[in-house]
Amino acid sequence: MKHVPLALLAMAMAVAIASPALADPITGSLGVSGGNDQWSATGITFSNPSAIARDATGVFATVLGASPVTNPATIDSTTFTFASPDELVFTVGTSTATFTATGPIDLVLDDNEFLLFSGTGTLTLAGYDTTQGTFSFSSTDSGSNFGDAGSSTFGFDVTATPTPEPESLVLLGTGLLGMAGFAYRKTRRPSLVSDAR
Repeated sequence: MKHVPLALLAMAMAVAIASPALADPITGSLGVSGGNDQWSATGITFSNPSAIARDATGVFATVLGASPVTNPATIDSTTFTFASPDELVFTVGTSTATFTATGPIDLVLDDNEFLLFSGTGTLTLAGYDTTQGTFSFSSTDSGSNFGDAGSSTFGFDVTATPTPEPESLVLLGTGLLGMAGFAYRKTRRPSLVSDAR
């Protein structure tokens, strides 16, 4: 019976230790549309930072409110480089998000009229943990001039793909091992009641 307070203490300590490690990941997806971007085979430059937030789900919908289509968006990054991992920073309303490309980027450039690139990386949003995600960016210029004439329009979509944190998995595994060890010791120890008889 005296082991019960020790077990409760151990459980309380585990919860206290685990609390800071609990993730509050970004969930859902967000689309942003705009225009006046200029591109080449090596990168993209945003000459007009104004855009419109659309199609928000999950955390993005919570942050943006009920009607994300009415929220203005700003592309804060002036350039995005295809050759190396780079950051695409954008602001929606008062919330700033950053997508950092970490995986390989798939790039399609078609006759100076159409650009499409996509890849994987990490997404940050104020108040939430850094979360793995995927992105897709497309731009079209009917003038066949890489957007030079200001006739281009673009769409940027990012989707968060949360994964369990390693720290949380370690804590869970440690707790399960501890419980298994405690149960094993309890079954191996002779009962005090039988000794008294």
